[in-house]
Amino acid sequence: MSFWFAFLLDPLPLPSPRQGSETHAIPLSAWAQRFSTQVVPLSGPDHAGFLIETGGSERLFGGRATLHRKILDGLHEQGFAADRIAAAGAPTPAAAHTLARARALGLTAAPAPLAVEMHELRAALDPLPLRALAWEAPLLEPLGALGVETVGDVLRLPRAAFARRFGTRCLTALDRMTGTAPDPQACLPAPECFRLHEELPTAAIGIESLQGPLMRLLGGAETFLRARNLGATALLLRTHHPRRRGTTPPPSATPLMLAAPERDATRLQSLFTERLTRAHLPEAVVGLELEVLRAHAFSTSSGELLPPAVRNLPEEGGVARRNTRHLCEMLHARLGSAGVFQLQTCDDHRPERAYCSAPIFSSPGPMAPPPAALRPLWILSQPLPVSETHHPQPRYGGPLALLAGPERIEAGWWDALRPRTHAVHRDYFVARNTRGQTLWIYRELAAPRTWFLHGFFS
Repeated sequence: MSFWFAFLLDPLPLPSPRQGSETHAIPLSAWAQRFSTQVVPLSGPDHAGFLIETGGSERLFGGRATLHRKILDGLHEQGFAADRIAAAGAPTPAAAHTLARARALGLTAAPAPLAVEMHELRAALDPLPLRALAWEAPLLEPLGALGVETVGDVLRLPRAAFARRFGTRCLTALDRMTGTAPDPQACLPAPECFRLHEELPTAAIGIESLQGPLMRLLGGAETFLRARNLGATALLLRTHHPRRRGTTPPPSATPLMLAAPERDATRLQSLFTERLTRAHLPEAVVGLELEVLRAHAFSTSSGELLPPAVRNLPEEGGVARRNTRHLCEMLHARLGSAGVFQLQTCDDHRPERAYCSAPIFSSPGPMAPPPAALRPLWILSQPLPVSETHHPQPRYGGPLALLAGPERIEAGWWDALRPRTHAVHRDYFVARNTRGQTLWIYRELAAPRTWFLHGFFS
């Protein structure tokens, strides 16, 4: 069943200590889209806020009371004090707005319930003064002259006479408030892309002074991603620098790639901090700009059925164990693609080209079929000659006894003309020496049919 909450903020919050005096933060109504897809901005001369339909998302957040508390906690984090927030819930958006306005103006005589159901709606609306309806003064004055002082007095007036004197617009508004007429709302559409900019009040020099603005931008990105059930896999942070001698230097770009979709602002902040530490910004920073480059469908991972085998691992510095993906992403942010990568199989019969390194954030390609014969775990980067002129048989730590083979591999002729590549024509064998080592060797098919060591079996 549809249920609406109205949140009115009076007055608008002053910049908190963690906010700059000049900011392009994400609008409050857009922030509220993390809780529902139906959000309506509210604005007026004395109040601002938003209407939000919570009936469709209450179960997702653990119930109406829990969802309401989460919204209030989020508003407190945005810098709104508790005494400057007036909230009320009702089955119709107009009733929720009216009840919240009555709270904001101090028109409720006794502690009224925060949310009312349909059967309680008239009892909650009737005693409210007409000021709670936010009607124009030219309409309220003649009603007051007639002795009509409360919402209940208006609702008890003859409908035909009221419509003839005051028009049908106000009568329709009353019907929508009480639920006897439909009340469609122009909800805020979800944005198609995310790109947010924030100017800093003063030039920032150290990375520590960027943490507050960066966290606000990432919070906006999290709101955008949650509203669309997405997770970012590529983000770009641009740091803008002050003008020097009449010219504006180009912004510094800090990309962030992720192995899996992510939208948690706290975790993204830690990864960006690692990247900024390595970036060594050339100048002071006067503005930040965050853009989500790529996003994919986000799915939360399910918990384990059984507890982990080890429960008493030590925790140093308050940091618990992290899973492999998070650890790899943190190391990649600190060391770069040259220091942290993953291995992928390649569809090539040549052993030295059957695998390649790839960034950890790249999606794996199609898996190559496994080879029919055994392969060693350790393959040498450069094959080692193991035959001599006076010893035609292969030797490595003594004479080698052939255990299996041959396996003929002839491939690479199609790219023989490319630099640093060549075709291979080999017969591979599994061999063992007098030390008990099991080796992977091959003999060239072309003269002089030299033997080479290519790998070690464990």
